[in-house]
Amino acid sequence: MQWNLNNFTKIAFTKLIQPFGEDLNDVVKITKAFGFAANVYSGLFRNESQEPYINHAMKVALILSDELKVRDVDTICAAILHDAIDKGKDVNEIVEELKLNFGENIYYTIRSLTEPKTNEENREKLLVNYFDNISKGPKMPRFIKIADRLDNARFLKNDRKKEKALRYKEETQKYILPLAEKTDDTMALKLSIALYEIK
Repeated sequence: MQWNLNNFTKIAFTKLIQPFGEDLNDVVKITKAFGFAANVYSGLFRNESQEPYINHAMKVALILSDELKVRDVDTICAAILHDAIDKGKDVNEIVEELKLNFGENIYYTIRSLTEPKTNEENREKLLVNYFDNISKGPKMPRFIKIADRLDNARFLKNDRKKEKALRYKEETQKYILPLAEKTDDTMALKLSIALYEIK
């Protein structure tokens, strides 16, 4: 299956940089994050859909920028790159490039958002620890994780694999909804609505 940027990707990028148009450095940084993410996510699709994976990253950033009016460039860049370590082919190379190109703040945010590898035996324990760390950490990773789950919930409402969607809904209600309620009322409401629509 051929992978390329589609119309949504291009429109999303244009929309994403508009609020930052006054500061050329911010536009350059977001452009750099977008280019890096497009390379890391190249060839990847969202679940079994034909949607390029980069679109998910852009939607997460747009939730923050458009829906919550977040104007912190590092938060937007971290949102675009939030799955880079998880989806990258060479983790060590990705880590070094993230540190070099985007700085420690963005790198540590992405690292904190990278879910641990689990199996059935240790999944619950690792997830409790993972979400607990996010809950106790800085606001930037919390906002990105909530936006990530919000976009995934919106995507899954039309998923044909209902069992998978319902498992995701249950996990999000258990771990992320309390985090959203603690972090931002608007995000909590949007996430509640998106989860309600998964049936």
